[in-house]
Amino acid sequence: MAPFRRNAPQRIHCARRASRRATTPSRDPVVLCRYYRSGIMPAMSLRSEIGEQSRVVRRLLDEGWPEARVLGRALARVEHITIAARGSSDNAATYGKYLFESVAGVVTALAAPSLVTRYDAPPSYAKGAVIGISQSGASPDVAAVVAAGRRDGAVTVAFTNRAASSLARNAQYVFALRAGREEAVAATKTFTATCVALALVAATTAEARGRSALSMAGLSEAVTEAVAAERDAERLAKAIGRAPTILVLGRGYLYPAALETALKVKELARIWAEPYSSADFAHGPQTLLRRGVPVLLLASRGGAEAESRALASSLATKGARVYAITNDERVAEHVRDAILLPAPLSETLVPISFVVAAQHLAAAVARRHGRDPERPVGLSKVTRTC
Repeated sequence: MAPFRRNAPQRIHCARRASRRATTPSRDPVVLCRYYRSGIMPAMSLRSEIGEQSRVVRRLLDEGWPEARVLGRALARVEHITIAARGSSDNAATYGKYLFESVAGVVTALAAPSLVTRYDAPPSYAKGAVIGISQSGASPDVAAVVAAGRRDGAVTVAFTNRAASSLARNAQYVFALRAGREEAVAATKTFTATCVALALVAATTAEARGRSALSMAGLSEAVTEAVAAERDAERLAKAIGRAPTILVLGRGYLYPAALETALKVKELARIWAEPYSSADFAHGPQTLLRRGVPVLLLASRGGAEAESRALASSLATKGARVYAITNDERVAEHVRDAILLPAPLSETLVPISFVVAAQHLAAAVARRHGRDPERPVGLSKVTRTC
């Protein structure tokens, strides 16, 4: 099958670097963060890229449907889907699993890349599809899984922000994320773009299989509302304070959002943030609860709303300091503080807007801990694992 490729996504160059040295009084994280909170520090890449996500989502919704329909027709005939990814992309892959199974009705699994790259024991990908997700397209193990799938005759797809990458070269089909150049070390807009792209393809796959398509109504507006929640995130971070650990809970569609929220807190604040499915949390990890431990609950209206309300109340009675990102006012009533987002959005798409608000929260928690979220310690933008 001939490759289906878009042009490489537009590069958006940041003109802020030249002025940073002149305007930043110190490289000490505590001084830097105080300066940031004073309101006179110029905007930097992370904050700017969080703010760009409304535009990124609108662009995908305007331009992404033709690619999504081609992929939907290709995926409509497969028996199963395997998704390979690392880091934030792996959290997006978990969201993709929920999408393809619930919306398109296709059994979907997450790949174990080391079976291909380290143990020479790949499973058979025949009669299926293999999707590789990488914002840079540079992770060798993700590309290797896609290449293995292609050798088995599987439909192979790359979701990447760099359409000329090694991952893209190994795939039959490429979905360009159109997020523009991402300069911040911590992924924000590329994660959101990946989730939107996966939702588009799940919707068109469902349509091609004769199932009800997923409506994207309200998604752009919901992301815009989440981008505007920065002050709410600052208030919530102040309430959480400088706790050395945070538990992050989410159920169903919001479990991938819990994974990504915890990762962002770890990356930016350098504290232990442990994510769990709220169902799994009851199977042992709840022993981690101590009086005063902060718990961030991601809770939406929909299939798990009654459970989420009960969980918020139960955690509080056990002495936890419970906070929430939610669109359910009744959940907000059971917690100490919450980022309350608008409700008119499909439950399937809610994780996309919740993670945008969580990105603001992770950056705010980092500043509370004296960290500079623009310069996370020990991380690089591109990580190559084999």
